[in-house]
Amino acid sequence: MKKLTLILILSMVVLTPISYARYKPDKEVQKAYELRMNGKVDEAKAMLEGILTKDSTNAMAHYEMARLKLYMLIGGGKVSLDEITISADKAVTFDPKNVIYAYYKALASFMNAFMSMEMGQGEVKGKVAETAIQFEKVLTLKPDYSEAMLYLVDIYGSLPKDMGGDSIKAVAYAGKLEGIDKFFGAKAKAVLAPESTDRLKYWEELIVKNPTSPEYLKEAGKACLFKDEIAKAEKYFDEAIKANPSNNILILDLARYHMMKVMQNQDLAKTELPVAKTYLEKYLKTLPEPIVPMKAWTLGAMSMVERFLGNQAECDKLIEQATAMDKYFSRASGLPMLLLFDPPSEISHHYFSFFSPF
Repeated sequence: MKKLTLILILSMVVLTPISYARYKPDKEVQKAYELRMNGKVDEAKAMLEGILTKDSTNAMAHYEMARLKLYMLIGGGKVSLDEITISADKAVTFDPKNVIYAYYKALASFMNAFMSMEMGQGEVKGKVAETAIQFEKVLTLKPDYSEAMLYLVDIYGSLPKDMGGDSIKAVAYAGKLEGIDKFFGAKAKAVLAPESTDRLKYWEELIVKNPTSPEYLKEAGKACLFKDEIAKAEKYFDEAIKANPSNNILILDLARYHMMKVMQNQDLAKTELPVAKTYLEKYLKTLPEPIVPMKAWTLGAMSMVERFLGNQAECDKLIEQATAMDKYFSRASGLPMLLLFDPPSEISHHYFSFFSPF
């Protein structure tokens, strides 16, 4: 379970269920968010600090600050995980009914637990239990929040008992999820399936019943990556992108697949990295235009490719371009968390597993 990226954050208060897809935006916080999305992170931070100086109870400003701090952290900024947690906690404290803030706090809790797993620290089981509590509280606010429920399936179904896993709870939540959303129900079944399961066959059988669904096509493509069937993965991804152009981020998974092969065996650099570069360049040419943080991350990934190919001058040039665009662009090998890029007044429906690279 040592593979992917980080992030997630949620709430601690049990209140009445709500079902808003969007909350009333704060114009000043929205401006700060737009600054960050345009690579002006320090300016965005200064604006949020000003907002909070005037009103320390502005929950949306605390939420956006929590996301900005996380973005800075993965971009090499001098920010601690505790600082992120404090801002997320304040957002929930000042607006406990807001499911957006609760979900982010739950994810932050998961990230904290995952970091403890990765570093072999104690109290993992306690942190996992706290994370589960946070996601359960999210569901008191929005009982049909499929992504939150799938995280509970992932936590209880993927972890061993001594880390907080609970197969009975995992199966129970998977059953609930199937009644809420067929696709997420299928995702939950895949999480709980035995290791020997042919996941490509599993998703292909579902595609027969859902031939135009980009979600099933995406999952089939990802299953292909785990079986090293890269041409077939690209075919499924192309179909998913055609059905929904916002799936163009899947092109980056193809690039990362080839880069990960080199991480496992550096002798493959000369054959795999040029292919990765082709996919990175392809992503930059896709429409809609990549947002600044994603564009900067892609340039950063291209710089790594050039460095390993021995092209230091080109590497330096790309790093300069990425830094000029956004000096806090993510340095993580995994893709940046798309949850960080949703407007601060919108409920996020981005999901990624902490236990899988794709």
